[in-house]
Amino acid sequence: MVGQTPAPRRGSWLFLVKAVVSLLLLTLLFWRIDRASFLQSLHTLSPVIFVGCASLYFLGYVLSSVRWRGLLLAEGVELSLTRLTLIYFQGGFFNLFLPTLIGGDIVRGVSMYRLTGGHPASLASILVDRLIGFAALIGIAVVAVVLAHAVIPDPQVAGMVLGVAAAFVLLVAVLMNARLMGGVTGLLQMAGLGRFEAKLEGLVDAVQRYRTHRQALVVAFAYSVFLQALIIVTYYLVGRGLGLSVPLRYFFVYVPLITVVAMLPVSVAGLGVREGSVVYFFGRLGVEPATALSMSLVWFALSVIVSGLGGFAFLVDTQATKRVGD
Repeated sequence: MVGQTPAPRRGSWLFLVKAVVSLLLLTLLFWRIDRASFLQSLHTLSPVIFVGCASLYFLGYVLSSVRWRGLLLAEGVELSLTRLTLIYFQGGFFNLFLPTLIGGDIVRGVSMYRLTGGHPASLASILVDRLIGFAALIGIAVVAVVLAHAVIPDPQVAGMVLGVAAAFVLLVAVLMNARLMGGVTGLLQMAGLGRFEAKLEGLVDAVQRYRTHRQALVVAFAYSVFLQALIIVTYYLVGRGLGLSVPLRYFFVYVPLITVVAMLPVSVAGLGVREGSVVYFFGRLGVEPATALSMSLVWFALSVIVSGLGGFAFLVDTQATKRVGD
C-alpha cells in the first residue's frame, strides 16, 4: 500500500528508538548516582559469586527446556532435550534484541515449525509455556506480598502486585471465554488495534489446545514456580555479593514487579527501564542508587553472557543448515 513503511525499515526504526530510550535512561541514572560508589560496589563482587550466579542462570535455561519438552510431549511431539535446549538458548539470545522479553519466542516458534513440519503445538507450546511462567511469577509475588505486607515500606507495592495479578486473571478469563473474547476483539477494532486480534486468537487456540492436558500443565507450573524462585534467589545472591543486606523476602516482592516493568516494549531488552525500577524499588529499602544500579547491570551482564551462548548455537545451526543444503 502506498505510504506504508516497509516492515523491515519500520522494525529498524523501532529498534533505533528503543536503543535511544535505553541510552537516555541509563545516562540519566549515571548522571544522578555517585559513580565512585558504583565502581566501588562492583569491585566488591567476588568472581566466584559471579560465576556461581551465571551457573544458576544457565541451569534455569536447561530446566526451562525440560518444562517446554513436557508440554510438547503432551501433544505427541517428541524431540531430544539437547535440541530443545539449543533452541531455547537461541530464543534467549534474540530476546536481547527483539521486542520485549518475548521476542525470542518468535525465533523458537520458527525453529519448531520447521522441525515439526508445521505441527500446531510448535507455537501453542511456546505460548502456554510463557503464560504458565508468568502465572508462577505473579503467584510468587502475591504470596510474598501477603506474607511480608507488614514490613513493606511502600504500601503502593501491594496495590501494584494485586493490579498486575488482576490484569493477568482477566487475560486468562478472556482466553477461556468466547463471549469475553468477542468483546475484547470488538474493542480492539474500535480502537484501531485490530492487528492484535490475530495474536490474541493465537493465544486462545493455544490455551484451548492444552485444556485437556491437566497433568502436563500442573507439572509445567511446578517447574515454573521453582524456576522463578531460582531467578529471584540469583538476584539476591548478586545483591549479597555487592554487599547488600536486604532480606530475601523483599526480593520475592520486588523482582517480579521489576520483571513485569522490564517487559514494556519501550527499550532494548528492558535496559534502562529495568535499572530504573531496581533503583526505585530498592531505594525504598534504603539501598544506595549506585549499588542498586550495579546490581541491575550485573544481572544484565549475566543474561548477556549466558544468552550469548544462544548466539553461538544459532551460528552453528545456520552453518549446519547451509552444509545440508549444498
